[in-house]
Amino acid sequence: MDRIRIFYGGGSTPSASSSVPEIDASSGALALAVVAAAMLLAWEVRRRKRA
Repeated sequence: MDRIRIFYGGGSTPSASSSVPEIDASSGALALAVVAAAMLLAWEVRRRKRA
């Protein structure tokens, strides 16, 4: 149970705190668009190799 509290920020150990950069909505949407474009490109290349 202590591990769950530490993971969700409820623990009091100094090692539980870490510096994590925040991602705003536009950066998150851009990252998702990049992943989607890469998946579509891979699908298209694979489709053309079969034809």
